[in-house]
Amino acid sequence: MLLVVTILLASFIIWKGSQASYLDDVERTPHGADTSGGIPVAADGTAGVAGSAPRLDVYLDIQSAESVAFWQMQGDALQDLNADGTISLWVHLVGLVDGGAAGTSTRAGEAAVVVADRSPQQFLAFLDAGLDMRAEGADQLNDPDLEQLALGVGVPQEVVDQFTDLLFDDWFLAATDQAVRDGVETTPTLRLDGAELTADWTVPGALADAVTAALA
Repeated sequence: MLLVVTILLASFIIWKGSQASYLDDVERTPHGADTSGGIPVAADGTAGVAGSAPRLDVYLDIQSAESVAFWQMQGDALQDLNADGTISLWVHLVGLVDGGAAGTSTRAGEAAVVVADRSPQQFLAFLDAGLDMRAEGADQLNDPDLEQLALGVGVPQEVVDQFTDLLFDDWFLAATDQAVRDGVETTPTLRLDGAELTADWTVPGALADAVTAALA
């Protein structure tokens, strides 16, 4: 009997460990984010508010050339699908290319997380601006770049001043670890209600076609 109890207890501990998230114990979390590291975006583009349509998780690394190319080709369609209620967008910002506390992926990603939390209506516009600047040839987004981009899309100065305060440093690093734990190896990675979407994202209309086929 004791052996059975011991085995059951060990199994429970292993199961609990498999269910835990790296984000469970992070002290400061952006508004609306869940323990997978996703930040919901409402149909009107406001970060932190989840919609009720099928959930599309999009993993992006601002320092990733593939993420930049995806956004340039599919970003408008992604926002349109969210706006018309076809999908409910959840954005995961991660640092897979140049992560760590001082990495360029982390610096840009954390700035976007600050905007999502403190100036949520400007979140997508800021993400657009950052990925556009990378597409135009910027090797990385430095602090002055991030400040200029944020102010340019209407983020208040008092929010921009918090970009270097490391408000969500622990959260961003934990969100990246959680993404890896959840099987994300590259960006972009897209999952519709948990099922991975794959397509040639360099083809116009590929995202809309993939979502339509998956929901059919």
